[in-house]
Amino acid sequence: MVVFRPFRGWKYNPDVVGDLAKVISPPYDLITPELQESLLKRSPYNVVHLEAGENLDWNAPGGNTYRNTTDLFEEWLRRGVLRREPEPCFYLSQHIFRFQGETKSRIGITGCIGLAEYDSHEVFPHEFTEEPAVLDRVALMEACNANFSPIMSLYRDPAKYLTRIFEEVMSATPDIHVRPEEDQELSLWLLSSPEQQTRIRQFFNDTPIFLADGHHRYEAALRFQAKRAKAGGYEIVSPEENDSVMMTLIEFDDPGLLVLPYHRVVEGLTGELLAELQHRLLQLFDVNPGGLPPVDTAEDLLEQVVGQNNDAKVVGVLGPSGESPRLLSLKKIVNWQEWGPLAVSEAWILEEQVLKPVLGDLLPDRVTYIHDHVQAMAQVNSGDSQMAFLVKPFPMDQFYDVVSQGQRLPRKSTFFYPKLPTGLVINQLDGSL
Repeated sequence: MVVFRPFRGWKYNPDVVGDLAKVISPPYDLITPELQESLLKRSPYNVVHLEAGENLDWNAPGGNTYRNTTDLFEEWLRRGVLRREPEPCFYLSQHIFRFQGETKSRIGITGCIGLAEYDSHEVFPHEFTEEPAVLDRVALMEACNANFSPIMSLYRDPAKYLTRIFEEVMSATPDIHVRPEEDQELSLWLLSSPEQQTRIRQFFNDTPIFLADGHHRYEAALRFQAKRAKAGGYEIVSPEENDSVMMTLIEFDDPGLLVLPYHRVVEGLTGELLAELQHRLLQLFDVNPGGLPPVDTAEDLLEQVVGQNNDAKVVGVLGPSGESPRLLSLKKIVNWQEWGPLAVSEAWILEEQVLKPVLGDLLPDRVTYIHDHVQAMAQVNSGDSQMAFLVKPFPMDQFYDVVSQGQRLPRKSTFFYPKLPTGLVINQLDGSL
């Protein structure tokens, strides 16, 4: 049974910090050194002072990385930089943003999800994690005893049961309204009605949760829970009070839920390996199938890739040097369904049937993942990379079926956009409801 509960969140005090748009940030895994520097200058209270800690080297041992973060967080609590809600709440958010010339809106409900191991089939992961990043997030939780950023997860509500509750809440003036970027708006409502909270909790009792963005933070929370219990650092009163993590839940069919692809960029191959890679591609794919115009830009190539229906398995290819952008289509004689349910994704086909067979153990060092197709083409044109593969996003109509069967997608199969902001609400892990 999924336990989803309200909590007494900490929110920034605008009387102290001023413009709330200056104190929120993207989640930690999107913060480059350049962005971190910009956020630090934006406000002495920007949440990046807590979320990103003292460096961005996720491979560094946890240890004392966050020793100063602990002091800063406690200072902010003492000085009233952050204020705690007097009663447990859910936090309903609306994220309005522009994408490809259109205005989109996405709704999320933030609360605390009771931690459950994956084999319980309450929370389903869709990707594997990397140990250094998990350890980094464990170190932050141990230092501050808090969740600074919510995990993004998905749920199904075909009857739109929760939509009616959300519409009731959103008919009132939001408690927070900020513009973090010129083309984005964030609104937050506190959902404190006991009757509404009960309806929400009951809905999720039998509704599984699918992790979207935040696998490292979820697994860090499981580690933190286990370490704290083993050390006898707290008395387990109930799963609701002690064993949970802050999470924002979004409905699968929300029109503002965008899933973008991660493209593959290849570099550092010997001439022999590069030739072998191209040979393997031609074994499986036809080049530039008829009826499609030639393209010169990454934008046009991606448009051709995305424009194909899900039954057509296509990949856009940039490079190597001297080659024009081209579209590859899986040969009709290749029965991709024999490869299993994950072969519904071109990213899986490319990784498992092309890159891994050719590169083997070299793959992690020779292939990088980026979601900006223009950047991918620029890297190839500059000679920094040898080839780039543009793919479609993982089809969400198959995501639910595949992941609910316990399958994990290839690394970097999904880029949920936009990311959830960090800093609107903070969850302190002290067991206080």
